[in-house]
Amino acid sequence: MPADTTSAGPVGSVGPRSSRPTVEGPALAVLVQRLTLTPPDVLDPGVHVPALVGDAVDLLALSVPGWWQLDAHARTALDRTCGAGAPAASRAGAGIAVWLVRAPELTRLPHLREAAPDGPAAWLLAVVDALAHDLAPVRDPQTWVSSPEGREEAARAFLRAARLRPAGESDAVAEDRWSAVSTVEQRRVDREMAEEVRRSEELAKALAAKRAAEAAAQYANY
Repeated sequence: MPADTTSAGPVGSVGPRSSRPTVEGPALAVLVQRLTLTPPDVLDPGVHVPALVGDAVDLLALSVPGWWQLDAHARTALDRTCGAGAPAASRAGAGIAVWLVRAPELTRLPHLREAAPDGPAAWLLAVVDALAHDLAPVRDPQTWVSSPEGREEAARAFLRAARLRPAGESDAVAEDRWSAVSTVEQRRVDREMAEEVRRSEELAKALAAKRAAEAAAQYANY
């Protein structure tokens, strides 16, 4: 059953979630465990990630016939997102996204299509883009495999981008736990705090300058 909606944000982003309802996905532990089993070639800088994605889609088409097709536009977008000219971190992030998409516990979800009302191509591109372009630049994809904190963040980022929530969690709980582990969210909070400090310092300086000017004016009138 779709859960309550949350704040608006771009499709696929690991920032604020869109108002579109989520669908219950696999347990977080399933994806965390799958991340520990990520094949080395997924992180190989020389791997051709668009081909990796294409192979994954072909395999998924066998498990969900009639749904997993990528048109020419989607394949061009993948070449741009994670092709040879993309940063190594983005290519690794895209490869890991595809590895997670192929999790049997995900492809067997009875309501997966509800999480992808715009079709599988748009859904897959949003997931790949979120991990490749949003998360990979701020947390090294190597840590998504090697670090407990990295694995949880990557798993939650993946589910969020896929319009899913971890099994057993409400949207509110998932959002709270995401905020606690999200590098992007933590950096946003740090920027906001730094901006508040800057504004406070500017206000304090302005008030001090005003008091000094008033004191000087009073002294001149004596």
